[in-house]
This record gives sequence, C-alpha cells and structure tokens, in this order.
Amino acid sequence: MKNGLTTEWLDGVPRLGWVDRPTRVTSLPALARRLGLSYLGVKRDDECGPLMGGSKPRKLDYLLATPPWRDAPAWVSMGAIGSGHLVALAGAAERLSRSLHAHLFWEPLSAGVLDNLAFTAAHSARLSYHRSRAWLALSAPRLLVATEWAGAAVVPPGATCAPAMAGLVRAGLELADQVRAGELPEPERVYVPLGSGGTAAGLSWGFGLGGLRTVVHAVAVVERPLSPLPWLHSLQERLARWLASRGLTDVRLYRPVPVVIDRSQVGPGYGVATRASESACALLSREGLGLEPVYTGKAFAALQADAAGRDRAERALFWLTARRGPLRRPVGWRDKLPGPLTRRLDRALRGLHVVE
Repeated sequence: MKNGLTTEWLDGVPRLGWVDRPTRVTSLPALARRLGLSYLGVKRDDECGPLMGGSKPRKLDYLLATPPWRDAPAWVSMGAIGSGHLVALAGAAERLSRSLHAHLFWEPLSAGVLDNLAFTAAHSARLSYHRSRAWLALSAPRLLVATEWAGAAVVPPGATCAPAMAGLVRAGLELADQVRAGELPEPERVYVPLGSGGTAAGLSWGFGLGGLRTVVHAVAVVERPLSPLPWLHSLQERLARWLASRGLTDVRLYRPVPVVIDRSQVGPGYGVATRASESACALLSREGLGLEPVYTGKAFAALQADAAGRDRAERALFWLTARRGPLRRPVGWRDKLPGPLTRRLDRALRGLHVVE
C-alpha cells in the first residue's frame, strides 16, 4: 500500500451526513479456504444507515446536498420496476419532503422485484410506465441527458453523475483507512456489479487517492453496448474535474486504479437471474449475507469463477452493494400503478410462485 489520502480529504464537500460511520468488513475464512483464496472479505454496505442500506445512500448523501437537487421541490428519475435506485430515491424523497416522479420499465418478476415496486409506488408522487428500456429512451430521452424536466430536477439513472460518485470516492478512502488500521489485508481485487458505472468509477478514484493498488473488478449486469469501457473512463474524468472544481486539486496528483470489466455473468440480459447468480445468493445466505440475483449475485458468481481459475487474486473483497431486506409491501400500493403496468403485472403473475 502506498501513501495516500484519508476520508478527511473530502470533508469540505457538502453532504447530508447520512453515511456517518464506516461499514464493517466481514471476513469469511472458511469460504476463502473452500474457494482456494488466502483472504475473502465482504464490505458490508448493506449496513449503511438510512434508506434501507446498500451503497445507494453513499451516492445520495452527496448528490442531494448539491444544486440543483438540493433546492428542487421535486425530482424525476428512471429505473426498472424493481430498481433499488428508485427505492432509495423514494425513501429520500419522503425523508426530505420532496416529490418524486418515477419512470419505470419492465423487468422479469421475482419477490424482490415486487418488494421494490411496492415501495417505489407507495412513496412516489407519480409513476409513469414504459414497456421496455428502449421504449423509455425513445419516449423520454431527456431523462438520460437533461438536468430538468417540467420543473423537477432529473436524477440520472442509478444516480450516476459526478456529485453522487463522490460518495463512492469516500467509500474507497474509507476502505484504505481500514487497511491502514489493520482491519483487513490490502485486497488484490474488489468485486462490484457494473450497471450505470458510478460505483466502479468512484471506487477506482477512492482506491487510487487512498494509496491502494487494488483492482476494481466490475462485473457487468447490463449488455455490452450499455457498459463500454470508454464510458467508464469518461465517468472517471468527469469525477476528477468535479472534485478539482470543489478545490480538491490534489486529485490531479493521483490516478484511479485499474478497472477490469467482466462480462461473463450477464446471461440473457439485464434483470434476468442466472443459475450461477442464484447459486451465489444461496451460498452467501448460508453465511448470513443477503444478496439478490440480478446485481450482487452476478458479482459474487464472477468472484467464484475467478477463484476456480488459474489467473486469480489471492486476496479478494466482495463489496455488498445491496440494500437490507426484505421490504414490507404497503397496503394499497397496487392502486397507484398505471393501468398498463397493472395489466402486465397481472399477466406475469399468473402461474408464477411469487407471493403478492
């Protein structure tokens, strides 16, 4: 580990203070031996404080303290019907007395998807439904490029923009602090899911600034055209410019650590669980850890596959980005769904063993 900065480096950047203490690292020595690793740890972001935990509060901690989101009476954002991003944003809207307009697109059903949809529906002021990601992009393109929509501040998909990624920079510095304190050995690789890219880009800068030499192993959960490497590099550069514009010019003295994009676990596509991801969820559930099969399950499946291969890291850390669960489904949540979504939901539920 090289000399680096600490979390205090970011203390001058405004944030809400929702993530007020480091999340712990849980060591899994028995599973490490089983996988042939010298060390396996889990960074427990499921224990982040507000908004049901997960890594999303880290992003919103900085994003929602930054104009225009800080001052806007309403926000608008998009995600799948089971989006964890929309769950966290809906919880933040309720906490901060804001109005949320959520644009939803379809994804395969599961109990977890229904939990998230119920929460988002119950805690959003308005819902709009689009039958697919492509249809949403065609019918509401401003959600992908604009900062304002009908008087509401647009929160980008996954809350991935420079202010939000500062929360993951802090997370990377936090891990470096924990390595310096001897809480864990310096990992050779950290495994995270890759969706909108903000987690991987933010951690790569946090590790680099903190003096770690850890590679970010980003496991794609979206198709190749939606996760190109140049996009990730552009996120890293935008983040560096934003930090420097806040007076943190030291960022230019450092470099982000490498990010490796692993596309081996995408399976049939976004939102679709695979046998490997479901097996990973079952394996970690026996360790008392709750994953879901679309993001974190695929990330851990990649770690397992790498451990079985010859080119592998001996010291691996799995970053548990998922929220705590389960969520309770509020009474009457289905009454808030748009008609087309209700009808598609009814069709999909027929014959499925999913508890409503």
